Amino acid sequence: MTLPENRKKFEDLVNKWIILEEGTIKEANKLTGNSKNPMVNAIIDLLRMDSEKHRHILQAIQKSMHTTVTFSTDDLKVVDTFVEKHMLLEKNAVETAEQALEMSSLPIPRLLLSHLLNDEKSHDAYMSELNDIKIYMAKGTD
Repeated sequence: MTLPENRKKFEDLVNKWIILEEGTIKEANKLTGNSKNPMVNAIIDLLRMDSEKHRHILQAIQKSMHTTVTFSTDDLKVVDTFVEKHMLLEKNAVETAEQALEMSSLPIPRLLLSHLLNDEKSHDAYMSELNDIKIYMAKGTD
């Protein structure tokens, strides 16, 4: 497969994924409020918000495919400040989530807390990767 074919296939996959996420958002919006149980509504909201986040990220990727993305030294400073502060907050969030999960015995709250803990851990890994990218990109701005 040639490069333009790969690019077109990639764009098609991103578009398809956006449509799938929008389907989840639409279904969640239909069901929101159909239950008086706050745990049921929390699960639906969680999935809707995850899909909204995924759609947002995919749309950013979609936009970036048609422009040149560059990072200035000032951009890298902003990323650096955010990464440093967020890594500290994430460490505390993971510790707090682990403690809360240990104390919970009910299945639905445990499910939700487990999801949140995994989310916090993924943020920690994400910040570490972002820091590595920032270091790599800083080499090109010297």
